[in-house]
Amino acid sequence: MEPHATRIVVWDVPPAVECGAPFRVKVGVKCAAECGATARGVEIRDAHGDVVGTGAVGDVPAAGTSALYYADVEVHGPAAEGLHGWEARVAELVDLPTGRVTHAAASVPFHVRAVRAPECVMKVIAVDARSKLPIPGARVVVHPYRTLTNLDGVAELRLPKGAYRLFVSGRDRFPFRSDGEIVGDVTIQAELDEDLGPSDAELWS
Repeated sequence: MEPHATRIVVWDVPPAVECGAPFRVKVGVKCAAECGATARGVEIRDAHGDVVGTGAVGDVPAAGTSALYYADVEVHGPAAEGLHGWEARVAELVDLPTGRVTHAAASVPFHVRAVRAPECVMKVIAVDARSKLPIPGARVVVHPYRTLTNLDGVAELRLPKGAYRLFVSGRDRFPFRSDGEIVGDVTIQAELDEDLGPSDAELWS
């Protein structure tokens, strides 16, 4: 009998991690035949092939799935800044009494972006350009950092010192952009105009 094929996935990888700082990712394993939970070990390897984290999948499938079992694995960010290629792996599963391989090994690549330790806080207040009312749920990005504004239209990003380019965008709104250099804590008010689209007259002209 051929071993069952295995699929492995990685999610909840932060958009950026501080160099050397601990963080967690989820590694999921699924049998093509949707076999039940098995105590399968997973490992994460860095760009040099060194193991930087291990775990074992649990017996409860991930929410919204039928047979994707996962491990919550702690790892540490790379020592050097930049985008690093990592890999999650699961070994083949062997039935000990018979020595038969029942499930194939699998691996999947993913990336980790390591950044310098934050030195400043950028506070962003997203408001409607006309009414000055707060805009909750606006997307705030200073690559590779990103977050959403809260119910008061406020978001905070912890950033290293240096040049930045800020984008703030919201549903049915023209995006806001600001370029500058951050040397200390700063507050920026992002005024977003509504994007009402073309009028009927414009469409038929």
